[in-house]
Amino acid sequence: MTRDLIAKSAVMAASQTLLELRAILDNATVGILFTKNRVLVQANKAFVQMFGYDSADEIVGQPGSVLYPDHATYELLGSEAGPVLAAGAPYRTEIEMRRKDDSTFWCRMSAKAINPLRTQDGTIWITEDVTERRRLRQTIEQSQRELEAIFENAAVGIVFVRDRTILRCNYRFEEIFGYSAGELVGSAMGELHPSDLDFHRFDDWARQRIAAGEMALTEIRGRRKDGGEIWVRATGRQAVGAAASVDVVWIFEDVTERHSAESALRRAHDELEQRVLERTSELSSANQQLQAEIFERLQAEQRIWHVAHHDGLTGLPNRTLLQDRLDQALTQAGRSGSRVAVIFLDLDRFKAINDTLGHGVGDELLKHVAGRLSAVVRASDTVSRLGGDEFVIVMAGITGPDDAAVAAQKVIDALGVSVTIEGHPLHATPSLGIALFPEDGAAPLELMKNADTAMYHAKARGRNTYEFFTQRLTAETERAFTLEQRLRQAIDDQHLVLHYQPLVNMATRKVAGLEALVRWNDPERGLIPPAEFIPLAEETGLIVPVGNWVLAEALRQNGRWQAAGLPQLPIAVNLSPRQFRQKDLIGSIRAILAETGQPAHLLELELTESTLLHDLDAALDILRELDAMGVRLAIDDFGTGYSSLNHLKRLPVHKLKIDQSFVRDLCHDRDDAAIVNAIIGLGHAMEMQVLAEGVETGDQAAALDRLGCCHYQGYLFSRPLPPDQVEQLFNPAVLASLGAEPDYAI
Repeated sequence: MTRDLIAKSAVMAASQTLLELRAILDNATVGILFTKNRVLVQANKAFVQMFGYDSADEIVGQPGSVLYPDHATYELLGSEAGPVLAAGAPYRTEIEMRRKDDSTFWCRMSAKAINPLRTQDGTIWITEDVTERRRLRQTIEQSQRELEAIFENAAVGIVFVRDRTILRCNYRFEEIFGYSAGELVGSAMGELHPSDLDFHRFDDWARQRIAAGEMALTEIRGRRKDGGEIWVRATGRQAVGAAASVDVVWIFEDVTERHSAESALRRAHDELEQRVLERTSELSSANQQLQAEIFERLQAEQRIWHVAHHDGLTGLPNRTLLQDRLDQALTQAGRSGSRVAVIFLDLDRFKAINDTLGHGVGDELLKHVAGRLSAVVRASDTVSRLGGDEFVIVMAGITGPDDAAVAAQKVIDALGVSVTIEGHPLHATPSLGIALFPEDGAAPLELMKNADTAMYHAKARGRNTYEFFTQRLTAETERAFTLEQRLRQAIDDQHLVLHYQPLVNMATRKVAGLEALVRWNDPERGLIPPAEFIPLAEETGLIVPVGNWVLAEALRQNGRWQAAGLPQLPIAVNLSPRQFRQKDLIGSIRAILAETGQPAHLLELELTESTLLHDLDAALDILRELDAMGVRLAIDDFGTGYSSLNHLKRLPVHKLKIDQSFVRDLCHDRDDAAIVNAIIGLGHAMEMQVLAEGVETGDQAAALDRLGCCHYQGYLFSRPLPPDQVEQLFNPAVLASLGAEPDYAI
């Protein structure tokens, strides 16, 4: 018995060791490959990803030549590596390799034979992708060559000096002082001055300025190698990163000819006095030039003021000038007893135009909008652009709200006409919010804030309209803000819960699945229905963490039910539009499936038609990946969108869910009955399962059954239930009552 325990313990230890080694290999940041007889035997995750394969299974058993651009390269490396490995030494190289898609990259490879005396036992290869590193090195080398070319071909002399000693200089510097190439390196700077006194006087002056962080600039006499004197313009600055007053870069220009010319000019001084008349004319010309410069400066100041107070793209007054004009309008209105309207305008769905067609098209559209706004308002009104797609109109001297309403409608009508930019016909419909002085505020910022609040309510009403500010809007805004903050806290405090509603198969008299429905269990208000907080979560982006939690919790709960002996049933989860458009949706779903241990075929994702049609090509790619994983896909609320049969046939969808608005009057409205019958026929013809939502009466269930739809969901069988009550749904007595009126419902 003891021997068996020891053997079992050894096996477990070996298994644990293998697991640990596997974890190390899979989490290594470099590629690791094991080959045997030049055949690929095993590889870690990093190696598989580096060479563009989906899994190690794709490369195991393949010849090593599949990793090389051509057979000649493969054989050359083998002839180089073989002797090195056989000698027991590691082999290293950088070589161009080939990925699965035939693209190539530079790879740093290190190899070691497991047993140099028996190379057939195999070789371990370590690989790194060094493509970017090589490119960076080549870029640096090219930059160095370019800098060297600039240094050597500069039209001025350049010298690098450390402690008064020349460490390096360019060809022009040597040419100025008459020396051959390299002859000055290591020489003292004093040799380039006429005398030691001249050098020390210059050196003391220059070091004081350089030590103070200043640039030393002067013209001095220099001495050439042949003893001749020249005049040079010397500019010195401390080298970047060098110790103070130690390393200095000097630039020398030969100004001998200019000094000679200046001497000649001084000698011609007497002649210049005779040219007084000419000089007077020159002074007159200079005076005219001065007047022109003064005028140009005034124009420049005006341009600077305009730039500081106007939007650079549209030329409209910016926030600064808007504030000033609004202050003036309110002051004047306070004196005269008149009223002022502040209209806050935001373009509807402008971000989609920017993201789809580019910022160039978006900028042109903003210019057109600015022009149309300026054209429809009064000359005394101010149209301002705050930034992005936000504009503000200030109307002073109005008599009442009707004036502001008329102006707002003119704006809507003006922007309702499409404009073609770069071949794209575009509509820039606005949402407008209006705040009035003095009713809605006495201060500029208060009026702006209230107009902004009204604008957001105009968007909520459907866009392309205007809304006047009221105190009720403030209360609604504050309520929405409070609700958002409480929802964020609810996510952190885990106050979200799931209820589950059964999906019923009347033909088999069984529960065919469950739909997970999120609820907010607020400590103060109790259960808050999703209709109250899901739109807010969608608007603020909180729907992504909420949706990921719902997906993971629903799958975890399904696992708990399976462990308790309930049958394996698919769990349906709604996927919001924003969640569907998140960047790593596929990776996120894979991770949740792996974490919960649930098979993909037990997950059913429900999406609306509008979600899928937002960007059909991108949606198709995502749906095909999900379908390939085994995830079931359903179109929720089918019939309420605008999908065409051409679109529908391209979608890898398994189920259509008939919207409850058609089921509600199925037994009394022939149009609804016809629509339901058409959807059922369409679904069956396309080999899709069809399920009716919102079934509440036996008559509805019977009508659906006659039309050929045997799957339904609704209060007729059960309301959504908390997890601990779901097990009751599988009670034989409850299942036997399927199709009865709701007096028996759970």
